Amino acid sequence: MPLRSAPLPRMAGHLSFMRAQTKVICDVRPGDLAVLGVPFEDTSAPYAGQSLAPRALRETSVYFGWHANPQFSHPVDIDARQDIQTDGLHERLCDLGDISPGHDEAIHTALRVAISQISSNGACAVILGGSDHLSETVQSALPNCQTVQLGGTPRDARDFHIAPLPNGSNTISKSDTASQLTRLSQWRDASKPLFVQFDLSVFETSLSTLCDQPRLGGCDLDTVAQWLSALGQHEVSAIMLTGLNPNRPGMGVVKVGQRLMVTALLAFIYARLGFGIDHPGCLTSKENVPT
Repeated sequence: MPLRSAPLPRMAGHLSFMRAQTKVICDVRPGDLAVLGVPFEDTSAPYAGQSLAPRALRETSVYFGWHANPQFSHPVDIDARQDIQTDGLHERLCDLGDISPGHDEAIHTALRVAISQISSNGACAVILGGSDHLSETVQSALPNCQTVQLGGTPRDARDFHIAPLPNGSNTISKSDTASQLTRLSQWRDASKPLFVQFDLSVFETSLSTLCDQPRLGGCDLDTVAQWLSALGQHEVSAIMLTGLNPNRPGMGVVKVGQRLMVTALLAFIYARLGFGIDHPGCLTSKENVPT
């Protein structure tokens, strides 16, 4: 049988985030984006299934895998509908695999050590999966860090909250996003590490069944992508994707949730790596299937 020379189909090959190269932590270089999976259950969560999040997010990211494939010379962002310059993406995006299984204390220790090493290497950790409890472990690995929280329940008044749970006067609406972006720049202290917790609950009401913490209100995909693009322009040490439960009933609903998180994360990746792409103003929370 002849060897295949063309790019692999989406479903084939080793599963890594966006078809990125695999690395070990000691090979991570300054300026890299290092993806790390945390496939563990939070026993305090109302439903089981969060351990499936890292694999689910990787599987969804394969739809965008050609961004990291050097065989493609003219990549196009499929949501913004425009050409992008992604020179260096294949070299700077890498997948470290998952934290090894173990008892609860060992998991937290391994996560803390991994984040500390990635940060000391001058790279940014992209953490797939996890919970509020595990996000606190990430914070402990980044001494005196500032935290930006998209969605989720606020834990510290000093953090910067975007569309937090529960709903209240602090919930950010689309109308004041510009002023809040200005406030973010004023709040940010560049001398401190920056941690971003990107929780699925940040998205709008129509998607509330996707996560274990349903909400009223929230942001649409365009607004979340705008926030992540702005955050990507800062020296983020780690970003953690939480709240996704792929075990939820309804395959279509689950797939939309995974696609929302990965699509919004692309805005962060582009900005963090310094790629020139205009803010995608045509994003929607619905999946548009080309005909």
